[in-house]
Order: sequence, then C-alpha cells, then structure tokens
Amino acid sequence: MAWSGRVVPGGAERAFPASAGAAEQLRFLLQWAVLAPSRHNAQPWLFEIGGDEVRVYADPARALAFADPDGRQLLMSCGAAVVNLRLAAAHFGRATSAEIVPAHRRDGLLARVRLEERCASTPDVEEMFQAIPRRRTNRLPLDGREPPEGLVTALLREARREGAGLRPVDGSERRAVAELIAEGDRRQWASPRFRAELAAWTRPNASARRDGMPGYAHGMSGAAALVQPLVVRFRNPGPDEAERDRRRATCCRALLVLSTPRDGKRDWIAAGEALQRVLLRATASGLFASWFSQPIEDPQLRRELRGVLAEPDLPQVVFRLGYGLEVRPVPRRPVDEVLRRLEAGPGRTAALALRTPAPARWAPPPGEQPPAP
Repeated sequence: MAWSGRVVPGGAERAFPASAGAAEQLRFLLQWAVLAPSRHNAQPWLFEIGGDEVRVYADPARALAFADPDGRQLLMSCGAAVVNLRLAAAHFGRATSAEIVPAHRRDGLLARVRLEERCASTPDVEEMFQAIPRRRTNRLPLDGREPPEGLVTALLREARREGAGLRPVDGSERRAVAELIAEGDRRQWASPRFRAELAAWTRPNASARRDGMPGYAHGMSGAAALVQPLVVRFRNPGPDEAERDRRRATCCRALLVLSTPRDGKRDWIAAGEALQRVLLRATASGLFASWFSQPIEDPQLRRELRGVLAEPDLPQVVFRLGYGLEVRPVPRRPVDEVLRRLEAGPGRTAALALRTPAPARWAPPPGEQPPAP
C-alpha cells in the first residue's frame, strides 16, 4: 500500500524506501517500533540491523530497579516494539518472521525480526498500523461512557493471538482489586528509592530530553512540572495516590487483566506483544488506556490478586480503558539514538528458538503486490 501521509511519526515524512536494500528499509520501519509504550517512558530498547534482520536488545542502562525490579515491564516494552515493527512492515508490503530468544543471554538479545516476501496489506493491518502513533497512555480521568459493544471480546481475541489471556474484572471482584492497587501505591511511594527513581525520569514540560515523563502527561502546568522532581523526592504522596487510583479502578467502565500461563522472560515478551495489540485495537475504537502496575510488581500483592481473580494464569498487567480528553504524546528518541549497528550485507545467523512464522499469526496473506510508494 502506498504511503498515505495520514500517519506520520516524527521524521517519517519521506516515502518508504522501496528501491533501497533491506537494511535501509528496516531502519525506516524502526520509526514505528520506537513508539511502543514503556514505564516512565524509559524506552529500554536497542536495535541492530544486519541485512534483512533486526535484532532487538534490552538496554540495561534504562532498567528501573525499583519500579520494575524483575525487568518484566522492560521486556513487555520490547515485545510491544516488535509488534509495531511487524505492523509497519506489513503496511508497507513486506511480510515478516520473528523469533524470541528462549533464555537469558548476556548480550541482552531478546528477539529477531526478518523481512520476508512482498505481500499485500489488509484492512485489519491498516487499522492497527494507523493506531500506532495515535496510541496514548492517558493518565488523566476518563469519562463514564461505555466501550463499544463487542470491543472487549475483540480485545480478548487479540491477546489470544499472542498466547495471552484477557479478562474484565467483574463487579464482585472490583472492590478487592482496587484495594490491592491502593495498597501497592502506599508501598511503592513509601520507598525513597522508588521516589528518587521516578524523579530521575520526570521532566519539565519544555525539556529537550527525548525520554522520561514531562509534567503535561500528568496534567501539570509548566511551573508545577519544574518543581515536580523535588516534590517527588522529598514528599510521600502515597495516601493521595492510593485514594485516587482506588477511585479510578472502582469507577472506570472497563478494568482488565492480561495474564500468561507461565512467568518466564519469553512470557513477558509475549505479554508485551499481546498488550500492544490490545492497546492498538482499543485506540482504533477511540479509547485510551492506563495501567496499574502496583499489585503486579509486589510479589505478595500479585499472589493476592491472582487469588481474587481465581485464575490459574499469572497476571502481567492491570489496566483501565475508557474515553477521555486527547493528550499530547510524550517524546521519543530518534532511531539513530537506539540503532547501534547497521550492516547492509547479509546478517542472518543460526536460528534461535524459531516461533510460528508471522503469516500463520497475523501478517497479511500473500496476494497482489501493492503499488510502489
């Protein structure tokens, strides 16, 4: 499909380089990969390109030792980036295959994505692709309108495509889950180390930094955003945060839990892939999301959450969905800053734990070649 200009991440005004080599095409596609969500907008990913292959690495320098002690959210963010990359490739007429590294590697390699044959895009791919730059984490209040009928069922299907489960928190469970979220707030905010880490990633509204959380993402004025890092470091707002999040979890129209059957690193990457697909589908319907990580990052609260839900699977993320005011996007680092190697020649190496190829999962089926952009 030709580049339409309707969806333009920063610096992507030029057309897809259809006549260039695979390495340059992959570099172009990374503009969508870096739009994936991440805790504190830390953007904890690095990429290497060799020929027709992108290698996705975790960036340990951007790990959050106190907000994400196990690295779960870091790997989920990298999984979300993989989804964006593959959707962008499909939009521009290229199928992909992917493999996830089955075990920990000292070099941080998590996944490989390879360009395959040309293919036609589909309406489903287009809807998801167009949602990538429109997706926002909305940390402001959401209104009381009901999500579209059938949307939660559609989101469940998206999660299942990546091997994850998704279920709404029903009325009988809502109060107990909201209390666990509030208790998680109290525990996190009571830690000076957690507050110092958050302050380090908090940015003034006019900051030139391309990572972290500017104050406007929380509805702050320029003056309030300037002093927020000091406020966070030296004041414990845990009781206020707990009350706010309890109210939001109790009153939102859709409170959802995404889970996986197991709890290893591959499962966290799969959870990130599933979450991103869910978020993009919700965005396409005009909804915003924000999540409650508090009861997931505390082992005791996570066990209690699992008990409240009476589910055999492991909860990976709790989040709310709803309609709200449009919010500004938070900044993203340019591709050149996260791409640490580009080699135009052959880059494939021996296969690692190859997963089901993309065409069997969600890449568009073979068909008539799209017109050149």
